[in-house]
Amino acid sequence: MEVDMTKAMFRMCAMIAMVLAGSQTTLRAQGPHTLEGTWHVAVTVRDCKTGAIIRTVRSLQMFSRDRSFTETADTFLRGSSVGAWAHAGGDIHTATYWFFRYNPDGTFKSIAEALDKISLSDDSHFTASGAITDYDANGNPISVGCFTHAATRLSYPK
Repeated sequence: MEVDMTKAMFRMCAMIAMVLAGSQTTLRAQGPHTLEGTWHVAVTVRDCKTGAIIRTVRSLQMFSRDRSFTETADTFLRGSSVGAWAHAGGDIHTATYWFFRYNPDGTFKSIAEALDKISLSDDSHFTASGAITDYDANGNPISVGCFTHAATRLSYPK
């Protein structure tokens, strides 16, 4: 009887250990697979109707744990972006953000609103597509462009 009880306890402890080990592996696997962090992004803006390239830029995008979004681009013709992002399900996320555009002389040109659909392909890469609408100083829409992103992660959140 004592041997059966010892075997039963051993089996129970082994099962608990396996469950705990499995859950820790699952948690570790889910942890890094997030949009949170800083990304180096190649941006291609196109005419939505013709597909013609309007411009290409590089940007740094940061997706924070609190779901805020910030971005800076490698051109003096626009300011930094601010906005928010959300998990839409699976590997899909969305982001909405705004930035100022400037004329070559530095004067205000427009405020742009970007709507972004992001597909996280693995822990280090994502692709995205979306639209940018430019508004004049009175809030009237003046242009719409489509864009794609190809991104590589620079850092994981701590």
